[in-house]
Amino acid sequence: MAQKRKRRSLSVAEKRNIINYVDQNPMTKKLDIANKFGIPASTLATVLKFKDKFSEESGFNVNSKRLKSCEYKDVEECVLKWLKQCRDKIIPIGGPILQEKAQRFAVELGHEGFRASNRWLQNFKKRNEVVFRKICGESGSVNEQVCDDWKDNLAELTTGYDPEDIFNADETGLFYKCLPDKTLSFKSDKCNGGKNSKLRLTVLLGTNCTGTYKLKPLIIGKYQKPRCFKNVNNLPTDYTSNHKARMTSDAFCNWLKSLDKEMKKKNKKILMDTRYGEAKLQVPDYQDNKNKKQITSYQLDKCIDKPDPGSHTSTASLVCGGV
Repeated sequence: MAQKRKRRSLSVAEKRNIINYVDQNPMTKKLDIANKFGIPASTLATVLKFKDKFSEESGFNVNSKRLKSCEYKDVEECVLKWLKQCRDKIIPIGGPILQEKAQRFAVELGHEGFRASNRWLQNFKKRNEVVFRKICGESGSVNEQVCDDWKDNLAELTTGYDPEDIFNADETGLFYKCLPDKTLSFKSDKCNGGKNSKLRLTVLLGTNCTGTYKLKPLIIGKYQKPRCFKNVNNLPTDYTSNHKARMTSDAFCNWLKSLDKEMKKKNKKILMDTRYGEAKLQVPDYQDNKNKKQITSYQLDKCIDKPDPGSHTSTASLVCGGV
């Protein structure tokens, strides 16, 4: 007795793959192609007969196995175009807003029977591969032209420096008492939360272009002598404080001076790439009390600053890039 073949449903992507294989191998027998993809010859014939329906211009979801077109196609086209425009402008859109917009489009197009229900929203998302995601990062506000110009000028700025002598520094906020916004919970229980703590530290991190030398982190806190520092003689980081626990010009200049001394001991000249403006990059000469003379910083051979650093750090910074 012949073995019964298991019924199989092909997605749009699989059907396109079969059609492309047939077009690329016109001399291969159809039966051999059907056996290669594990389908009956009749299924192959049906796919080839309606191959125009599975083209990329058809607009079907590649994961769909049933070709169900929407009833109000003109409404869906308007909603989809409007959603793309909103995302191009980095405007967050939720389900209820999308449903309300779809209902307005239907009224303007004269479809009185259209209802933007939750079922319609679910099917709309499946047909057009729309998902609900959490917004993260700042790269959406980046001017790509400015970043491209910066990258073009970067080769000229770094001429004469070894990659190991090119450093990048950037700061980040550490909300050390802030709890996660997601948790495991029982279905029968309400998942309520409270206010997150706003206590923070500022952390300055630095590394070289190759990632082989990481600078000692600088921690900026609110208190000059925290209780947790009692009986602590050595810290794995540098620590300073101010009443807002934020980076200031004085804190940054003092950090640069410390880095300068470190590089002098190693007899190295480096290129420092920062996200700060000129106000924080003006490092004055400082007094050597031991030898009673003025010392000018030479080891920090050059400091360069990115254009509009506040909004381009996510794409133009080595630290934000994961180095």
